[in-house]
Amino acid sequence: MKSMKQIVCTILTLCLCVGLFMIPSTPVSAATTPSVSKNVDVYYYPSYPDVNDYAISVNLGTYGKNIKNIKTNSKNLKAKLTSLNLNTTQNTGYIGVYAKKTGNYKVTFDVYNAKNKKVKSLSVKVRVLSAVSSNNYPFKSLTFDGKYYDYSTLYTKDSVKINVKMNKGYKLKKIEYRTYSKPTVTSSTSTSKSISNTEKTTKTANGKAIKLGRYASYSGYSYVYESTYSPDYNYESHNMYTSLLAPTTVIITYQDKNKQTRSINYTLFRIADDVK
Repeated sequence: MKSMKQIVCTILTLCLCVGLFMIPSTPVSAATTPSVSKNVDVYYYPSYPDVNDYAISVNLGTYGKNIKNIKTNSKNLKAKLTSLNLNTTQNTGYIGVYAKKTGNYKVTFDVYNAKNKKVKSLSVKVRVLSAVSSNNYPFKSLTFDGKYYDYSTLYTKDSVKINVKMNKGYKLKKIEYRTYSKPTVTSSTSTSKSISNTEKTTKTANGKAIKLGRYASYSGYSYVYESTYSPDYNYESHNMYTSLLAPTTVIITYQDKNKQTRSINYTLFRIADDVK
């Protein structure tokens, strides 16, 4: 009888072990590391000379939360962090540049996590070129709805058609664009609430339409504390940041004459949907 009990216990134990192995595990996304394009070209236009707020697009990875220690290798190029977009699915940032003259430059910076610890150091080679069509310019023509790019253009349509023709020796690799989602509550407690939106990247093809963004970047935070001892200790704080304009950042990636992969950003604007 005792032997039979031992056999039953053994069988039950084996069944339990097999059952544990058969339980489907919840898929976990692999952590990503911070990254940036190795080469970036910046072009300037008479309507908006010398400044590009979205010149360098940085993927902060899973744990990157901030960009610090931004430096350039020349007094003729200035760089600054111009945008951060942090959420549970994608952390991105932009570094803007200001150039006093055309030339080849280098920008270095560090990515930090939420605990203010450096995650990774990155560098980008930046070519500042005059926006004059020539054999050294990658695009023979670049139009949005049949018109050449102008930073000051304010679009009223929901979409625009992009058409790129490359100069000899250059090869178009891909076209992407980024837009902001509708702001939503990202966290809420009895004393605080955060509202923000995320940035989505969409791929498109040459000659196809780009669906323009409908929302501006938005971040808002509220904190209210009511003391149980005295109203004198009550405290509240409310902050928000947004814009009238909804940006669409178009990223064109191409191969130059030296077989180097480069990217260039163009920003299109329309009035945000929530502007009455």
